[in-house]
Amino acid sequence: MKFGIKEIINNNFFHIGILLFIIIMVIFAVCLVSIKYDVEGETNMPYILSKIAIISSSQGNDKEEKVEGNQWNFAIDQDNDIYLYVEKNPEYKEDEKNKDTIKEIEINNIEATKENENGTLNIYKPDVENVNTIFSNVDENIVKNLKYEVAENVDMKEMQITNQGGIMVLRCSNCDIANYIANDEEINHNELLKKANVSLEDLKINIKFDFSIKLNSGKIYKATIPLELPVEDVIEKGTSSNELTDMSKYVFKRIKE
Repeated sequence: MKFGIKEIINNNFFHIGILLFIIIMVIFAVCLVSIKYDVEGETNMPYILSKIAIISSSQGNDKEEKVEGNQWNFAIDQDNDIYLYVEKNPEYKEDEKNKDTIKEIEINNIEATKENENGTLNIYKPDVENVNTIFSNVDENIVKNLKYEVAENVDMKEMQITNQGGIMVLRCSNCDIANYIANDEEINHNELLKKANVSLEDLKINIKFDFSIKLNSGKIYKATIPLELPVEDVIEKGTSSNELTDMSKYVFKRIKE
């Protein structure tokens, strides 16, 4: 028996088939959008993480016990200062309806791991008491989270940014990674790692943390930032730096507070 087009169109199974096809296509489209968002995240944020700078160095701290016949007995810390730059997105199209400013920026859920059992990993905030340096490796400055609040001017030591952005900084230190005992007349702290025969494998750290930009509109953008420390030539140079400008690997997503 032959069916004409009219009979096929009027057939209930045809209608059900069309409906199922539409539902499948909608689900497929939603899945594509979801996958794209998981990979790319927010692509039109009003404020962006524009750069990460890392400065790796070392310092020797005098130990109380002295070794006979030697002038120096140092516990060596290998320090990694991490600077995160937030600025207005130059590609963001702003008008009176979507105008927004920063309320605060948080760094939390910090996790630092290493394979070498020597030393202790500590996270430090800037030292507000010491006017001569940004960081001091003292217990009072050890933190698990950092919050940068809005002020009139940017002040890293006071952990202040403006409502248009600023610079956030934290230190990840491998404390007491090695000892250096010597009777040298002078000590160059930049040479301590080399003189103590510390290898790059001894120093390797993996750190990650959540970086959240909170706006006054209530919007929150968060990304997980993984980093490998230290900068590779820190042993040879003593102090070494690296700038990361490709921020595409850090995926920011909208979250609820």
